[in-house]
Amino acid sequence: MKNILLERLTLYNFKNYTEASLHFQNKVVCFAGDNGSGKTNLLDAIHYLCVCKSFFNTTDSQNITTGHEQASITGEFEKDGMPEHIVCALRKGQRKVFKRNFKEYDKLADHIGLLPAVIITPYDIELIWEGSEVRRKFLDATISQQSRPYLEALVAYNHALLQRNNLLKSFATKGGYNPDFLEPWDMQLIHYGTILYEERKKFLKEFAVQFNSVYQTICEGKEQTAITYESDLHENSMEELLQQNRDKDRLLERTSAGIHKDELAFTIGGMPLKKFASQGQQKSFLFALKFAQYNCIRTHQGINPLLMLDDLLDKIDEGRLMQILRWLKDNDTGQIFITDTHTERIPALLTKLEMPHEVWKIAAGTAVHA
Repeated sequence: MKNILLERLTLYNFKNYTEASLHFQNKVVCFAGDNGSGKTNLLDAIHYLCVCKSFFNTTDSQNITTGHEQASITGEFEKDGMPEHIVCALRKGQRKVFKRNFKEYDKLADHIGLLPAVIITPYDIELIWEGSEVRRKFLDATISQQSRPYLEALVAYNHALLQRNNLLKSFATKGGYNPDFLEPWDMQLIHYGTILYEERKKFLKEFAVQFNSVYQTICEGKEQTAITYESDLHENSMEELLQQNRDKDRLLERTSAGIHKDELAFTIGGMPLKKFASQGQQKSFLFALKFAQYNCIRTHQGINPLLMLDDLLDKIDEGRLMQILRWLKDNDTGQIFITDTHTERIPALLTKLEMPHEVWKIAAGTAVHA
């Protein structure tokens, strides 16, 4: 399996880092420091370089150090033995700029999939507790990193959906309702929506197998969980849904049915995970989701994604943690970045498992190799 290695990370006015440069020499890298010191910000910088956006702040300007107008993140990668120089430049009031090997991208979407990455954080609990939109984003982010046609269909569908919704709102405010005006956008939603549906069905069949395998390893076969794909398109075509809901859409001023309403249902022992799982079981479920995501991406890409584990010990006992670390070792994963509040805790477990690693001590926006 091919690997991606991040060899150097350089930050300039990014979050709480005025200036920092970190040179990595190991497959497993640990960032240790107090809460608020900047450990997670380093993971987010790596996430930016891989998928063109922050995992935590959707507004780019919020990631620029307070009191400054611009920021940059630079990564020196090695991918399958070849160097990749990636730069992300942020400036208030302007669009972000991405460059690969000193050449600017025309479209950010062209970068997605070049450096696949998976991040696991305590915020992942939103996948269980929040609405269906969060789970769809997880689904879309996963498939987009392994399929360029899917990403292109998703962008086109979302554009058509926005235009159709704007038109419905315009009918309500200005009058002059004419269903013929909806037709061009309906045709695009039907075309791209059908592509997305078929790709999601195909992907989730594979994903469910990967997920179940990982979860059974973490829980040592003691619990039964399941992921169910729910979609309006199981019973009706996209064209039928748009036709059936035209009056409703006109009243609501938005497109009320379609692929953008898909859902993933999570269960444990046949019951809703949200209501019947303990904190440890929920955490294990989330790890299994992300490791299955990791496996699916690397299967399709033929390369190990970068893996980022933020606050690995949050709400999980040491027994399950050891199973997770053992899974990482046994599955020959690529480069891993781990954060923890204790300098010795994770390194001690890694040493016990004979996993070579390095430790960086993080304090108030500074990083020192231990």
